[in-house]
Amino acid sequence: MKLLQSSGPIIACSTNINSNTAIAIIRLSGFEDISFLKSAFSIKKIKPRYAHFCKLFGKDQVVLDEIILTYFPAPSSYTGENTLELSVHGNRINVENIINYFIENYDFNRALPGEFSYRALKNNKLSLSQVEGLDLLINANSNFILKQGYSLLSGDLQDKYLNLQKSFLRHKSALELSIDFLEDVGEEQSKKNFEESLNELVLVLESLSKKVVNRSSSLLEPEIVLYGDPNAGKSTFFNGFLGENRSIVTDIAGTTRDFISESINIEGNFFKLVDTAGIRNSKDIIENEGINRSKDKAKKAFVKILLLNPNQKNSNIDTYLSFKPDLIIITHIDSYKGDIEHFIKTIGPIEPGESGPIEPGESGPIEPGKSGPIEPIIIKANLLVELNKINRLVAEFANKKYLKAIKNSPLVLDRHRDLIFKLLKDVNNYKHLSSVEHDISILSSELNIIGDCISELIGIVSPDDVLHNIFNNFCIGK
Repeated sequence: MKLLQSSGPIIACSTNINSNTAIAIIRLSGFEDISFLKSAFSIKKIKPRYAHFCKLFGKDQVVLDEIILTYFPAPSSYTGENTLELSVHGNRINVENIINYFIENYDFNRALPGEFSYRALKNNKLSLSQVEGLDLLINANSNFILKQGYSLLSGDLQDKYLNLQKSFLRHKSALELSIDFLEDVGEEQSKKNFEESLNELVLVLESLSKKVVNRSSSLLEPEIVLYGDPNAGKSTFFNGFLGENRSIVTDIAGTTRDFISESINIEGNFFKLVDTAGIRNSKDIIENEGINRSKDKAKKAFVKILLLNPNQKNSNIDTYLSFKPDLIIITHIDSYKGDIEHFIKTIGPIEPGESGPIEPGESGPIEPGKSGPIEPIIIKANLLVELNKINRLVAEFANKKYLKAIKNSPLVLDRHRDLIFKLLKDVNNYKHLSSVEHDISILSSELNIIGDCISELIGIVSPDDVLHNIFNNFCIGK
């Protein structure tokens, strides 16, 4: 999307364009004057911000549709430009005919994804944080993400960032006061103003950083990843959880060559359940690519479920355990001839992940094994017989871990997280520098760098790649 070259009037359907609906909303923005479009409608006077019922005329005054028209003149509109919203009958053919009519007869261009919101940003109707909040709101997969998106969109979080900027400006003023008005203020008072304003700035940043202690972008689309041995039962478990034969299940090792994912709803929160290729040593180039993808998915997963088949001699156990699984499911115990408890002991110690212990609920005959004080839960089970109980245990675990992760309302945008951590580090370094450096010009230079970072956090300055990443997630018509 060539954001900086966006110009001219644009048009798009802002509601569902993939199926027929009762009503569809077509949005037009960027035209010079409403009189430019009056010939298309059966009413002569269009009142701003008022819903008008009228006919929409096409070529040779043929009625295209009966519509509701609402006009929002600049600058009091979503984009800050003259904007028109048409509520039309939602048949897809009808919607496309109307859009094409305005393109062919009034020189409108089809809007790119996010182009309306980009214009709102460009015309100072939305801040960068509000645009990011809108992105979260549109693509939310849980009530938590929905609320955080609205918090950003409504400006609640932006207010906290503006408070940070105020603290920064107070300290910057204290520094400049010590340069230009030291004789008037006095050295002792100047030093006190400097230290108090700097301590306030550090406290504000520390308060923000508590919301971003852990990388939480995985909360936007948390993945439950199944990984481990070929023929350990990953695809059987995957299909059983979904209730359909989504993955191919055979006795041939290496059947799954790439990961397969499906969206699942657990207690109102959406997760992605991911079935991966079995990890083994292979000479097949395509299978090895799938194995590498499996490892990458296991490393980054929100919930990591390792499935092991005790009947197979496993040389990859160290690799499996290095991903710090949350749950280990020992399958095929009905056909295992050895001592299953001894097999569990051979797995060895495993360090816990970030979530700490989350105890399972009642699981009936599925016995969680003893694996140490804060190690993963080990489940011994016959998948085909006890699949429903395992599904309930996994769903309960995933939901508890998710609720624990969002307990303190962490910020879910990596851009904010990275900038806040950078700011905290830079301000602490600056604080140390101010205790040993007496050259005011050096301190001022370092403080200006911190100011640039705060401006980027607020959205006063925005790198182009940040804008591209945001608007690439937007749907057409928004």
